[in-house]
Amino acid sequence: MRRARGLAACAFVLVFLTAPARAQLIPPQPTQWLVSPGFGKSEAARMNISGAACAVTTPPFRACLAVNDEESYAQTFRIAGRTLVPGPVVPLLGKSGSDPDAEGAAYDNGYFYAIGSHGLSRHNGKLHESAFLVFRLRAAVQPANAPGEIAAPVETSGKLRAALRDAESVGAFAEKPLNAGGINIEGIAVAGGRLYAGLRAPNLENRGFVLSAALDGVFGNKPLAAKVHALALGPHRGIRDLARVDGGILVLAGPSVEENVPVSVFFWNPDSGALKKLGDLDRLPPGAKAETLLVLAQTPQLFDVLVMFDGIKDGGPIEYVLPLMRY
Repeated sequence: MRRARGLAACAFVLVFLTAPARAQLIPPQPTQWLVSPGFGKSEAARMNISGAACAVTTPPFRACLAVNDEESYAQTFRIAGRTLVPGPVVPLLGKSGSDPDAEGAAYDNGYFYAIGSHGLSRHNGKLHESAFLVFRLRAAVQPANAPGEIAAPVETSGKLRAALRDAESVGAFAEKPLNAGGINIEGIAVAGGRLYAGLRAPNLENRGFVLSAALDGVFGNKPLAAKVHALALGPHRGIRDLARVDGGILVLAGPSVEENVPVSVFFWNPDSGALKKLGDLDRLPPGAKAETLLVLAQTPQLFDVLVMFDGIKDGGPIEYVLPLMRY
């Protein structure tokens, strides 16, 4: 994931790392990213980007996938400089027209993963079976600027639904309305043979939650070996996205429902349970919901990430540098 950034980025990082420890906010890089020619196929999809992931390939960032929580398709893209270049769309449920309420994307070992919210519809409170699925498809470089669809084989699994119902601490909130703390998945990461699903809600005793399960149980015949992880995120906070990095997982945390709390990034080690707050994100677009955390680069001193927002056309991507030596 390492990528050369140039003298300007290095100077920015050096100044920020030597700033006074009292500085709590993480400012974005000076240049906001572009999306060209724009995500498709509908305005609803473009305004509701909810997850993105890129394959670890050489050259990097040539095979990426974005999901939205309004349409039944994902979309390929690549990164060129500081521009996201969308490619063909990928139907997740064939021609059924069902809305899987896709809320997160991840990459691991040659595959993209996408996950439904596993919750009731936030629009009408109804239960849609397609929202209780995890999707897997082979990652491949797709031609940018190419219209149309890719008829890629997509595997689906509904095994997490029962695991959430039976989950320690949070099972009682399965398939309940979001405004009552009902379970709603908004982030996914895959690492070490396990799938991690980050819950936007509930927040209990100032903790947010992640459900993890064995990947070969979700997509295979092995036991799920499901486990609930409680993260001390603070009051009214839930998980809005997860992103795998070397040594652990980055957690994008924000309002569990619609509370007025900062958007923050944490570094979490699932093996030890250690959780470290890296800081609060500054200069967020007014009214936008940070829902996507895409890792661009990692060094021993920092994470370089791209944050995208639900409610802004094409996600309004903004780059942030997250120093590890803040305190």
